[in-house]
Amino acid sequence: MYEQNVKLIRDLISRRESTYGILSFIEDTISSIRADLSPDTTLDSYSELGKMADALEDLSAKLHS
Repeated sequence: MYEQNVKLIRDLISRRESTYGILSFIEDTISSIRADLSPDTTLDSYSELGKMADALEDLSAKLHS
């Protein structure tokens, strides 16, 4: 369902588009995914969420270096 969004995000990254714009599109995509969940939805997604946290930590470090 979100495959097109992910493809677009990867395309934007490969074209080295604005980081701000890419992050905005990632934010919109995450919001769309979250909207499809309810508070009691359980998914075995902790590994993927951990990878996202790692990436956010890396990005944050680059902004503050």
